[in-house]
Amino acid sequence: MKKCVALTAAILAAGLVISCQSGKQYHKTDMPDPAAFDAHFDDLDKNGDGSVNWSEFKRHFPEAAPEVFMELDINDDAVVDHDEWHKFKEAHGLEK
Repeated sequence: MKKCVALTAAILAAGLVISCQSGKQYHKTDMPDPAAFDAHFDDLDKNGDGSVNWSEFKRHFPEAAPEVFMELDINDDAVVDHDEWHKFKEAHGLEK
């Protein structure tokens, strides 16, 4: 009986680990701590055009490397739109 309980617990634990490590990575490269980039989209979009360009991003996050911005720009159009920003935040468990 003890072996059965231990085996069941091991299988459940393995399933949990596997499900948490789905292999899906949000970014193509390693990123710095996402908590450092927790901000409201409207605070980034200084000109109110509905997108954030590199200049606006760098103004809000002066320590950010261009690679960070490029990773956030999912569709490679040189701006981060509202959906891209929230996909990043959701992927990292940051508040909306």
